[in-house]
Amino acid sequence: MDELAVANPTAEACAPLGVVGRTVTGTVEIAGGGIAGLTTGLAFARKGWRVRVHEQDDDLRILGAGIYIWENGLRVLAALGVLDAVVADTLPAWRHEKRNHDGEVFARSQLGPDFRLYVPPRERLLVALYEALIAAGGEVVFRSRAIAADPRGWLLFADGSKICADLVIAADGINSPIRDSLGLLCWRRAVDQFGYRAMIRREPAELASDIGRTHCENWNGSRRLLYAPCTEELAYVQLTSLKGDEAANRAPIDRAFWHSVFPRLGWIIDRLPDDGRGDWFELIRTRAWAAGRVALVGDAASGQPPFLGQGGGCAMMAGYTLAEAIAHVGEVAAGIAQWQRREQPVTEWIQQVAYWYGQLALRSPATRTRAFWLLDRSRWLRDATLFFAAGRDPTAPEYWCDVSAFDHAFTCQLIH
Repeated sequence: MDELAVANPTAEACAPLGVVGRTVTGTVEIAGGGIAGLTTGLAFARKGWRVRVHEQDDDLRILGAGIYIWENGLRVLAALGVLDAVVADTLPAWRHEKRNHDGEVFARSQLGPDFRLYVPPRERLLVALYEALIAAGGEVVFRSRAIAADPRGWLLFADGSKICADLVIAADGINSPIRDSLGLLCWRRAVDQFGYRAMIRREPAELASDIGRTHCENWNGSRRLLYAPCTEELAYVQLTSLKGDEAANRAPIDRAFWHSVFPRLGWIIDRLPDDGRGDWFELIRTRAWAAGRVALVGDAASGQPPFLGQGGGCAMMAGYTLAEAIAHVGEVAAGIAQWQRREQPVTEWIQQVAYWYGQLALRSPATRTRAFWLLDRSRWLRDATLFFAAGRDPTAPEYWCDVSAFDHAFTCQLIH
């Protein structure tokens, strides 16, 4: 970290950023080399900024699972020039079903070319973003742990060094020390649900069967098994259960137990590895997404349970729109303010929907089926809730034309 230390660490603020014509250029230091950090870095690098990403691990944090990328995230990746690399060999989703423990379908959605969903391996997304960032002139520094920030544009590191930039991004995850050092956390709450996530191998015969090609949520009481085809060789599986359901909360999983819960899905359960990822889900609410020249992106600002598959999508939208807002306004502080006014209430609504979707696990099967039945038959309700995030296009030219009002009616605080 010595090469990152600055000559005058006591200066109160950084030098002003450069402006070429109406194009803003400057330096951005990003804490966190995950999806949020790499997407944000690439978005700024594409606009001519000098970008440096700091990752505390020795290499990219490759987690062995798939990642849901809906239409909103796909548009961001396309705008950044990495979509083809991310979805290469990945199967586009064509149908999403919900089934009960007897295998009966009680809700179904068709997907198409104008409303896409892909579930690539997470590694492929991270590598594509990393390689594009390096090619665009960005830098990634490994074994570099940021622990705090100053609103005047300082990023502070665990080794005692610090560095100043025109913009500092905290993309350091749900446990963000930078967010907490700035006092931006409003609350952080456990959702009391556990998830076990892993990739499994697929058999050739599954490629020709409807059930093998369909994204499906299988429910039995409060327990859920999600099966999502990724490529011809791999599928993503997620098991979720409530706190206190000891047999279901185990990692590695108890295969005999899950066989008893979903006896028809042994072909999935038997292939689950012992080294899958087990997590307790949480929900984050911040007082603000920024303090001075420091902005929060990704789980540091918008941590949410994974039930909508929008954790990555929200992170990518936030990083991309921050770069766009600053470029649109032509100044960092005003751009951050506009970005926060536009994006924070949108993302908080998505977080609320994700939370309440997960709370359906606490309801009786009849109540849950009725809720899904209503969603299945009301496009308006579906577009305002489950598909609200997926329906957004932050890359549209008119996206920043009118930011005077939040463009969604559901701004009530459902979570206190």
